[in-house]
Amino acid sequence: MNQIKPNQTKKVQTFPQNSLESIKNNYYDGGFDSFLTDFEDKTSFFPKEKDRPKSSRKEFTIFNYQEYYENEIVKKQIKELTEQVKKEIAALKRAGTSLLSDVRDIDKLAVESLPDKPGIYHIRFLEIVLNILKTLKQKVNESRTWLGAMTSRRKKRGSLFASLSKKKGTQYSLSQELQTSRSVQ
Repeated sequence: MNQIKPNQTKKVQTFPQNSLESIKNNYYDGGFDSFLTDFEDKTSFFPKEKDRPKSSRKEFTIFNYQEYYENEIVKKQIKELTEQVKKEIAALKRAGTSLLSDVRDIDKLAVESLPDKPGIYHIRFLEIVLNILKTLKQKVNESRTWLGAMTSRRKKRGSLFASLSKKKGTQYSLSQELQTSRSVQ
């Protein structure tokens, strides 16, 4: 089908189109229907933005706090915490040999098994281990104090049976009531 466009004087041969396509391409400006269709059509009310030439500047990072935090601050905190854990372990080793196996397990778990790239999780873990070691040390000290107080009292008063036997004599030591209570225990 030959069509003549309004601005051209030559005839241009095109492929046959249906009537709607020919109206849309040549004469139809969009109107109300253009609001309902895509704006990518030729008949858009808004002009397309011109492509800006890309700048030749290259972006680079001057300072990245996240990398600094992960590489410097976290490692520094972990180093400080491991030193504190080592000090607590040494103090507990000096304090008592009965807890030595437990302390060795904590030493292996906390100090020797740190990964290559530690994070905030490892800081929190070491803080928890440090708190456990401190409370363990306090409990050991409290138990020693309590045990010392009890043994000193016992030394002062002596055996209850011996002291009452001295006071009351054979009547107390040979009584049936006392013998049955002592034999049950």
